[in-house]
Amino acid sequence: MAPHIPSSIDAKLLGLYLADHLAGSTAGVARTGRMARAFADTPFAAEIARLSVDIRRERHFLRRLIRDLGVPQRPHRQAAAWIAEHLGRLKLNGRIVSRSPMTMVLETELMRAAILGKLGAWQTLEDLAPELGLDPAVFAALTEEALAQIAVLDRAHEHARTNAFREAGDIAG
Repeated sequence: MAPHIPSSIDAKLLGLYLADHLAGSTAGVARTGRMARAFADTPFAAEIARLSVDIRRERHFLRRLIRDLGVPQRPHRQAAAWIAEHLGRLKLNGRIVSRSPMTMVLETELMRAAILGKLGAWQTLEDLAPELGLDPAVFAALTEEALAQIAVLDRAHEHARTNAFREAGDIAG
């Protein structure tokens, strides 16, 4: 059965909601791609690289879902999210050329917050799935995946915050 939006669901609101989450995933793809490169010399390199791949895959899934439901993708929102993510890189971190150790702390915090938002979207879609003609199990699996992603970021955040604010000679193992 092809997905459809029944009259019991406000198609415009659902479309805006999905477009906002697609915009967030656009920023998430950019952020995690950068994190994968920046975390290459950490114990979490492989997990962050996998996170980046997963978020890109989820973005493709969300784009396909929006298309299948027949609601607008609103590309201007995606462009704004991409621009905002890139402008966010211009923060003053006390370093002109190099990355600050604080950056890893902030990036993991931002991505944990973003994934919590995405978790809410998957839960909402799981609730709406039967009415939309979708398989709730798909969204239940995405919910579990989001929880696992948060766990990865929790571990990376612990490592980052343990080391970020120490003098170079006082780095914790």
